[in-house]
Amino acid sequence: MLERIIKPNVVLEKKRVVMRNCLGLVGLLVVLSSCSWMMEAKTPEFDRPSKFNSQLESYQEIESLPYLAWWQQFNDPILNQFIESSLKSNLDLSIALSNLENAKGQLSKVQLSWIPFVDIYSGFTTNPAFGNAGTFYGLWPQYTLNIAQLIQQQKQAKYNLQMTEAMVEGMRLTVIGQTSSAYFTLIAQQEQLRLLNILESDIGKLVKVQQDELAVGLKEHIHISDALIDQKLVQSQINIAEHNILLSQNALQYLINQNPAQIKTKDNFAQLNFNKFKPGSLPATVLQNRPDLKIAEYSVKAAHAGVGVAYGALFPALQIDSFFGAGSTNGTLAAPDNYYPIQDDYMNWGINPSTFGQIEAQKGAYQAQVYRYIQTVRKILRDVDDSFSASNYYSKSYANTFAALQRLEYKYKLQQDLYDTGLTGLPQILTDKIRLDNLLLSANQSKLQQAIAMVNLYQELAGGYKYDESATQTIKVE
Repeated sequence: MLERIIKPNVVLEKKRVVMRNCLGLVGLLVVLSSCSWMMEAKTPEFDRPSKFNSQLESYQEIESLPYLAWWQQFNDPILNQFIESSLKSNLDLSIALSNLENAKGQLSKVQLSWIPFVDIYSGFTTNPAFGNAGTFYGLWPQYTLNIAQLIQQQKQAKYNLQMTEAMVEGMRLTVIGQTSSAYFTLIAQQEQLRLLNILESDIGKLVKVQQDELAVGLKEHIHISDALIDQKLVQSQINIAEHNILLSQNALQYLINQNPAQIKTKDNFAQLNFNKFKPGSLPATVLQNRPDLKIAEYSVKAAHAGVGVAYGALFPALQIDSFFGAGSTNGTLAAPDNYYPIQDDYMNWGINPSTFGQIEAQKGAYQAQVYRYIQTVRKILRDVDDSFSASNYYSKSYANTFAALQRLEYKYKLQQDLYDTGLTGLPQILTDKIRLDNLLLSANQSKLQQAIAMVNLYQELAGGYKYDESATQTIKVE
């Protein structure tokens, strides 16, 4: 009989030992499997070139490009004011800053999760725990703490905050580029309109001369047709130019969060020199400065921490769930006649099978961010090299157009001398002037392309986004 009693107890104890061993083994496996994901994430290694293929020796290398107010080299107070205003008032930048405040709040939320919260209760109850029906009051602190998971959540929130800070920097860089491009486009269009009006006037003079010759029988109607066609085409171009100026003005006003309005500029596009300063940088320096690479890096780290958060669900949690209070059966809280403390503190370790699916999902998200990081690196290196090439191409293109313009201006001066001496007629001198007007228009367009290429190069090199009005760096032109 005694053996019958002892044997089941022995068997039960053996089962308990086996259960404890199994639980210990499960815990060990959880710890081992998640250990690497609880560590700090590392960005993937990649090969990088020592220099950019399209960067010429004439480019001046500057490591502190993010702090450089490069637009100030043009000594245009209107351009400077527009960039200052856009950095203060641009709505896209304001949205980015608001998202930054949200990220700060999310980090604070996780950090405050370490603190237990307390519910305060009071009222009337018929709960038998208080004896008879009566009033009660009390405090109910509640606290569930999964240390492993909370640490990873805090890491993830920190990386998300750093990623959002980089997004703000990226938006500052974008706003500077958009504003400067819009401004250069506007003053180039204003110069184009001025040149078109001169061209229209010169064509009108030619038409008048040809009409006079037609009247005296020196010309046929067919000879004046080309000039009349050109006159109408130029008038059409003037209308388009006026419309484009309006669009550029509205674009600039939008960038500084203002209503559409006319903008008064210095009309100095023809005097600007886009060759006097050429920024350069090494690939490693560019990658270090680019906000989009910072975004990609913190995205990798946040995704890595996300895997740790998913693994954290496999760890046990400490749960505190206690009630401390008093109850009164005489209907008043002034003199409670009963005190019933209730305390329930325990370890909570439950494993939801869906957690393993969440782990795999987070691993996939992490791997995607790793590939996106590598993709960002490759894109940056490609885009910078393309921008160096574009800057060289449009600089050479404008240089050739400008050289041709100088030759034509010299030829036109010689034609004027011949006209003054009576060796050539007015129709010929007007025809040469119209050709010069058209070449001036081509040079203006070529110069705008050079300007936009320069702005894009500064954008790719991450120039100016850390600019601070109180501590700006100036450009030394060599």
